[in-house]
Amino acid sequence: MTMQALVLEEPGCLTLQKVEVPRPGPGEVLVKVEAATTCGTDLKAYLRGHPQIPMPGLFGHEYSGVVAQVGDGAPFRVGQPVMGVHSAPCQVCYWCGEGQENLCETIMSTKVLGTYAEYLRVPAHIARLNLFEKPDGLSFEEASLLEPLACVAQAISLLKLKPEMSALVIGPGSIGLMFVAALRMFGVEHIVLAGRNKHRLEVGEHLGARPQSLEDAGRPSGRGYDLVVECTGSVEVWECSLNYVRRGGTVVLFGGCAAGTRASFDTRKIHYDQLNLVSPFHFGTDAVRTARRWLIGGRMDLRPLLSGERALDQGAETFEDLKAGRGIKYVFRP
Repeated sequence: MTMQALVLEEPGCLTLQKVEVPRPGPGEVLVKVEAATTCGTDLKAYLRGHPQIPMPGLFGHEYSGVVAQVGDGAPFRVGQPVMGVHSAPCQVCYWCGEGQENLCETIMSTKVLGTYAEYLRVPAHIARLNLFEKPDGLSFEEASLLEPLACVAQAISLLKLKPEMSALVIGPGSIGLMFVAALRMFGVEHIVLAGRNKHRLEVGEHLGARPQSLEDAGRPSGRGYDLVVECTGSVEVWECSLNYVRRGGTVVLFGGCAAGTRASFDTRKIHYDQLNLVSPFHFGTDAVRTARRWLIGGRMDLRPLLSGERALDQGAETFEDLKAGRGIKYVFRP
């Protein structure tokens, strides 16, 4: 049996093809995809390639759906609505033992890729650790946001948030907007979202941030921000992020820069201002469960990030729209 799936042939070349429907092995789950959202990582792969996304290959990694078939021993039943992420740690290596599952040495060895398709096979260890039942009160579209929100939850777990803090989020893409929503949920009252895309800044304002250009972000109270979160993945923005944080403050370098790039920082400022530089990567199982609680808890509404539904045959058009800054996250409904 065949299905339709989007295949990334090479940077800038996305095609719709017929491929074989995968069969689940022992412990594995075959999911009929109901919603698959676009993300910044996929856009990077579309524009310039990505070391974790082979080409040519099936594309997409955010998803939710309904169990269509299960392998022997899989902890799910046919017809069950599910939500999940695309990876899981081994739980036996050094880093897993140190409570750093996000740095697991094999976490990227086996991944769920190919969510922009009618069906998706979830490997056994990912199904066991990071695939969950989707509650009825959560839409498939919102449930598909679990993976990027888990990345934000991993970063938040490294911070000490206080309501009286001032925060600057640089970059109004989907991750920056999720940071705004998470900071607001934790009671942070003074949040500035810096960027240039007017529509995305308006969404950030709806989520509780004050929109500004980076040039106008300023230094609150003359001190600087308690927290600066960089979400652009631009080396130049990484470097200037330190100009906005107060002495003793924290800079979160979240956005991933292109491979091989280098950033330069004022060592005197880092040392004598006692800056905390945080570089969160990926997520562990705790962050995934935290993100799921956020989604189903009703305190975080991420629906404004969804820019509309697209069919699979609109794949290339969709990523060209994202390239041009049109929309935030689109939902493929295979």
